[in-house]
Amino acid sequence: MKLKLLAEAAAEFYGTPDLRSRVQPEAGKTTSARHACWWVACESMSPRYKKSDVGRFWAMDRTAVFYGCKAVNTRIAAIPAEKRRLKAFVRFVAKYIKKHGRVE
Repeated sequence: MKLKLLAEAAAEFYGTPDLRSRVQPEAGKTTSARHACWWVACESMSPRYKKSDVGRFWAMDRTAVFYGCKAVNTRIAAIPAEKRRLKAFVRFVAKYIKKHGRVE
């Protein structure tokens, strides 16, 4: 799975125009979607990416990606609905990749 394709799927799933832009009116929604992308890339899907590779793609360092993944894991533990939403996002990403026919 390519990170660019994951970002496109997340933008469509979460309804945000550009996840790579840091300045947006809906910063909280964008940040949450970006963290979900990082979590999927680093901890959920196969092949798993290194946090440093994910950070490089997003023009951030690996500690930002580590924090984002940690924040998602914390939300999963605290909010049962978050786990269901992330599972739905993972299913959506898999369908999105299959539909667009680009697999790494």
